[in-house]
Amino acid sequence: MLQCKQTVIPIEVKAEENLKTKSLKVYVDQFHPEQAIRFSMADYREQDWMVNVPLYATNIILL
Repeated sequence: MLQCKQTVIPIEVKAEENLKTKSLKVYVDQFHPEQAIRFSMADYREQDWMVNVPLYATNIILL
C-alpha cells in the first residue's frame, strides 16, 4: 500500500499473467479506496475498480 496524505492506495504485484486471484478485489469491495493498482505481466488496462500496470512500466509511476 501507498499512503499519500490521507489517501491509501492498495497495490498488488503479480509476477505472471494469471490474474484470477481475488485479494485486491476483496480489499476494494470492503474498504472502497479511491484508486487501486495492480502490477503484472499483463498489458495496461483501466477497469472501474483498478488500474493494471505492466511490470516494465513500474518506474513511471509518480506519486
